[in-house]
Amino acid sequence: MKRININFSDNLLYEIKRTSKELNMNLSEFVREATEVYSSKIKEEKLKKELAEGYKAKAKLNLKICEDYKYIDGENI
Repeated sequence: MKRININFSDNLLYEIKRTSKELNMNLSEFVREATEVYSSKIKEEKLKKELAEGYKAKAKLNLKICEDYKYIDGENI
């Protein structure tokens, strides 16, 4: 573990302390967990955006494949 200094506004620090106390966590634990959750959320949003861009990029190809196979009835499946 590394020790760092972080500056919070008075209001935010009050909220952090109040919430961490409600959760029976010390301040460091709360900040670490909140940071991990927020970091995971950002990664998830980035992945969703990349997937959406990939789906859009492949949309024409996927439509063509659907068109090419629209007469296959699946009797051999």
